[in-house]
Parts: sequence; structure tokens; C-alpha cells
Amino acid sequence: MQIEVSFSLEDEVLRIKKTIGKYKWYVDNGYKPDLPSTIKEKLEKGEGVTDEDIRTATEKEYSPEKYKEKADEINKAWKLESENFFRKLKSLGRPLPAKYYIHLTRYGVGGSYGFPEDIQLNINKNFKGGILSTIFHEMVHLAIEDLIKLHHIPHWTKERLVNLTMNKFFPENSHLQRDPEHAERISEIFEKEFPNIEKAIIEIKDL
Repeated sequence: MQIEVSFSLEDEVLRIKKTIGKYKWYVDNGYKPDLPSTIKEKLEKGEGVTDEDIRTATEKEYSPEKYKEKADEINKAWKLESENFFRKLKSLGRPLPAKYYIHLTRYGVGGSYGFPEDIQLNINKNFKGGILSTIFHEMVHLAIEDLIKLHHIPHWTKERLVNLTMNKFFPENSHLQRDPEHAERISEIFEKEFPNIEKAIIEIKDL
């Protein structure tokens, strides 16, 4: 499996626009997305944000060196850790892309994804478990996203399934987010069916 790590001013402008579009949802669900301070102040005051506001704020904060440093760190860690991770990811029995495109950002939440192969990584966040931990988390998301959409799995149930999977892969960095509805039953089904994640999702959808 290969990765391509990239960053650009234009990508950051788009990232900020998308984060603004989901800002209320993020806040309502307990997330704390990063944004330029001038943009966040406007949103908190209920003021409108123009394209000019976004570009001005982005240009003021954009520093290619910071992204390049993280890109080098990711590529170095990838060479050491990716083989072990993909051996585990393949155990889920899901189709995987031959290459992932990782876009570095300083905005939004810690990580997000675009099916089937795009990942956005916020380099301002702390990476518990190492620089690749969030990337691996998003790759698990991508591996099961088609099943999540097909069976209409709710957001926090989806996150619980990814966390449980990551805990199986890396028990030394065990972590769970907010409890979804039927949290205990979800864990029971997951434990019973793992690594057959598709079978687990089909059973969980009827809870």
C-alpha cells in the first residue's frame, strides 16, 4: 500500500470552508474544530464569513515549512509501521485502495476522510499513539464506509466500531469515544463477530 502526502494554500481554503459548513454540527456533537482565530470569532458572534475573510486568514497563517516537517515525519513512520497495520486491516476482509491520498491541514477536527481513498489530517492536534494513529483510524473508516452507508449506521455507532477495531489492532493504545445508543450490545456483537466486520454491522443495524 502506498500513500501520497500533500498540502497547499488552496487546500486550506477549501478545508476552512468545509469546516464552516459543518461548524454547528461539530459543536453540537462535542467536537472542537480548529479555525483561524478571526474566522472563529465571527462564527461565535453569529457574523457572516466571506470568501475574502477566509483567504486573508489562510494566507496570514500559512507556513509551508510546518507542513513539510509533518509530511517527512509521516513518510518516515509509514515505512516502519505500514506493513504491520495493513496485515491487520486486511483481516477485516474489505476491499482496499492501492493508494491513499493524505492531505495535511491545520484546521477542522483531528482527522476526516473522503471515500474511497482521501484522508485529511490536522497536524495541529496531538497524536496519541504516534503520528500515524489518526491516519490508521481514518483508513479503518474508509474500509467500512460502504457498509456504514448501506446499512444506515449512526455516527456514534460508526465511531464505536472504528474505535473497537483500532483497539483490537493496537490494544496498547486502547481508546473509546462517546457511548452510542446500545453501546454494550454493540461491543458484544463486535467481539463475537470480529474480524468479520460486515457480519457485525449487519447485526448491529437492527438494534
